[in-house]
Amino acid sequence: MNAHFQFNAPDQQNLQVLEAYKVRAAAAKAATEDFTGWLERIDVLEGLTTEDLTRVHGQLIATGNLKFEISGRNVGLCYKISDRGRQSLEKSRAIAAAAGDNGGDESEQDAAA
Repeated sequence: MNAHFQFNAPDQQNLQVLEAYKVRAAAAKAATEDFTGWLERIDVLEGLTTEDLTRVHGQLIATGNLKFEISGRNVGLCYKISDRGRQSLEKSRAIAAAAGDNGGDESEQDAAA
């Protein structure tokens, strides 16, 4: 059996986690003068189980939307949204805005794609 994993665009859960990291990063940047972009792992997020978060982190790392690094014993893994992750968020917002502008008519969007 040949398994093939294709990931064209982040799904809603992936976007939810990316958005949570973006919000955390903005807050940390505002509070810390020397913020490097690295954040502790998000372990709790409304609407997602622990298993969902584990799966989503893996997908985001595998697709280049989220970077990680090992950061000592006390912190463990740290995460940062990659350039690709930021682009994914921007693209999803643009698609949502376009859907809102034409009344959410997905058939027009599908035809344009």
